[in-house]
Amino acid sequence: MNDSSIEQLLNLAGGQENIRLVQHEENTTTLTLRNRTGVNMSVHVVSNLDADIRITGDQCYITFEDEFSQLYHTLQAMGVGKAEGDAMKETRRTRKKSLLFFVSDVFRPLMPAILGAAVLKIVLAIITLFNVYSSTDSSSLMDSQTFLIFKSIGDSVYYLLPILVAFSTAFRLKSNVYVAAAIGGLMFYPQMTALLSGEEDVHFMGVPIVSQAIFFSASIWVILTIYAASYLEKVVEQISPRAFKGILAPLLTFLILVPLVLMILGPLGTWIDQQLPDVVDSLLNDAPILAIMLLGAVYSLMMIAGLHYWLLPIIINEIMVNGFSLIIPVMLVAFVAQAGASLATGLRSKQGEFRKLAFWATGTALVGTPEPAMYAVNMRKRASFYSALLGGAAGGLYFGLMSVKAVALGGSGSLLEIPLFMEEGSLNLLHACVGLIISFCVSGVLTYWMIGKERKHV
Repeated sequence: MNDSSIEQLLNLAGGQENIRLVQHEENTTTLTLRNRTGVNMSVHVVSNLDADIRITGDQCYITFEDEFSQLYHTLQAMGVGKAEGDAMKETRRTRKKSLLFFVSDVFRPLMPAILGAAVLKIVLAIITLFNVYSSTDSSSLMDSQTFLIFKSIGDSVYYLLPILVAFSTAFRLKSNVYVAAAIGGLMFYPQMTALLSGEEDVHFMGVPIVSQAIFFSASIWVILTIYAASYLEKVVEQISPRAFKGILAPLLTFLILVPLVLMILGPLGTWIDQQLPDVVDSLLNDAPILAIMLLGAVYSLMMIAGLHYWLLPIIINEIMVNGFSLIIPVMLVAFVAQAGASLATGLRSKQGEFRKLAFWATGTALVGTPEPAMYAVNMRKRASFYSALLGGAAGGLYFGLMSVKAVALGGSGSLLEIPLFMEEGSLNLLHACVGLIISFCVSGVLTYWMIGKERKHV
């Protein structure tokens, strides 16, 4: 909200001195006025402020959508309403918050870095695409150290994402951010990386540990671990002697909590490692249409839990044995569904900053980077996230019915990889485009409709 909008708001409320209380409740900021006759209705008529004015008895309330608390914090910095002492305390209806919303809150501060890296990766992908289909030999550019350094810059944010997620989670929970960063970076430690390289079976205190370091670094496991660590820290700090405050909590976190998480996730990952490939192979062989539809629906969930990495060996085996892959199209249809939901969420939002984020996230999802759309936009509203899953299922169903296949190994799930669907003598490319349109439209229309329906019942 800019200075002009703030000035209009204060004029509407009858001046700063007429505002008795400012409260933020989840997605809205409410001003409680001292004198309802001070409301300047002429400002409300001529301005573009989207405000809801409510009068109950002698009380007058002005409510604005304020999803990112931008208005609330601006008024707080100006000292509006502080005359009432504790009146500026922010209140939240936590009962309405879900795990999805919390995960989105964790990712929201990371978006500038993720979007910046995503745009750089898109530029490099376009350069690579032109290099592949160019009639001139530009391999020297692709092999140059300059290109590799730029590629490393683009990849660095995603490589360090577990640390960034851990830091952001701890910051939100007001726990030790440095302990959290250390936990997030555990799987990058060279000895851990070498141990979990898959060359030998790994056991920790007799418990099998799956050889997939990336599984332990999945965002959801990092967030849940830091949440548990923050709770442990608060409990320990309350009972710790003064001499051990600030030391005992990190010690118990490293000594007990992190090993406990490894002992829980280790067998879970081992079981997935043994079962998931067989289940997917069986479904692809016996019920391919159902398999592709289900994968289209749950692929985003698999990304959140770090399970999608188990699909890579299956994809490679498909390419080697059959000469094509049925799973690569699933990635693309899931990403396009996230893009459709993100676009619809942005169109429904009245917050300028959030709309801008949603539109940028839509673009990055279409070119193979769905994290901004999935984490920062769609997870904020269950309607958006569930609609994206349904859109992936719809597109996956069409792909399964038409046996849409990728004839070469891609892996980024980008619209730039559409040439992978070109198959001589078939309509495979056309069916791929139709399936993507179905996925985008189903997720977008459902999101737009469901968000509108939610608002009518508020």
